[in-house]
Amino acid sequence: MFTAQTCFKVVSFGLWCGLSIALLSGCSQTPRQCSSAILSSWPDAHQQITQDISILTTAEFQGRKTATQGARLTQEFLIKRFAEMGLQPWQATFAVPFSYDYQFSTASGVNIIATIAAKTNSNRWRVITAHYDHLGQTASKRYPGADDNASGIAGMMAIAAQWQGDPPLDDVNLMLVATDAEEPGLYGSYALVALLQQYPQMEIELSINLDMIGHPDRRKAIYMEGQKNLVDFESIEQELMQKTQLCIKTHRSNLLSGRMNKTDWLRASDHYPFHQAGYPWVYFGVPPHAQYHTPEDTIDTLDIDFIVAVAETVYQMISIDKLTKAP
Repeated sequence: MFTAQTCFKVVSFGLWCGLSIALLSGCSQTPRQCSSAILSSWPDAHQQITQDISILTTAEFQGRKTATQGARLTQEFLIKRFAEMGLQPWQATFAVPFSYDYQFSTASGVNIIATIAAKTNSNRWRVITAHYDHLGQTASKRYPGADDNASGIAGMMAIAAQWQGDPPLDDVNLMLVATDAEEPGLYGSYALVALLQQYPQMEIELSINLDMIGHPDRRKAIYMEGQKNLVDFESIEQELMQKTQLCIKTHRSNLLSGRMNKTDWLRASDHYPFHQAGYPWVYFGVPPHAQYHTPEDTIDTLDIDFIVAVAETVYQMISIDKLTKAP
């Protein structure tokens, strides 16, 4: 999750975690469906998600900071995984480099982009993003970034595997993007959006961003933003929650300066460049927690069953034909 936009969350976390859970808005429409007994119909996903996160958070990957050896190893791993699933690159190769201005110099990153083509010729596209970069390591500390955001990457991989096996919509192309340089300023997502804008014939129906989906609150809730971009969200929410019993919350707030203020989740992660460009988007993630942006953000603090449920929920969402509002 973008450091500059979220640094205040860490400051306020100590106050936030002491609040009653009632201060967080619950499942606004159907609280009776919120349950800790999450259901899953993907029996193989748990093992693969665990394996993906375990690899991404090993010492060899050095915290996955942009433009480091750890980042290059991460890119190689992601390309291998996409290829093993039979996915195809969108450009000439899976690796799509970009440059950006950063701290009075030019820096570079690499997005990893894969596609699953529609069964029939179509310009309809749905995009899933999850950033793979994290904070890296110093001489004394390594930041594994299990929740932020190996969890999102692993969830995206699970969705890709399921879609590739049996696409639920014949005329929808799916794009999977592991973005780079999210932590310093959403630069990978900005580069992706700029590239998409060069292809006006592509109908980008929806972008779904997964950022921190492995460390739920006490109600096992996933938070979602961007519901205004969906048609008849109340019905969609009901359908999604019935499938996995996963609680979906659509509002977040933190205690800041003694008052309840809504966090600006719009600018917090890779969905924001899509918003600025006018593309429909939604964002799934959990609130900051005690391990957020610390060396303790490790796989043993995650709820893998919860990640599977989030991945299934997103899959069900993108399987809906009439999902977003007409332009």
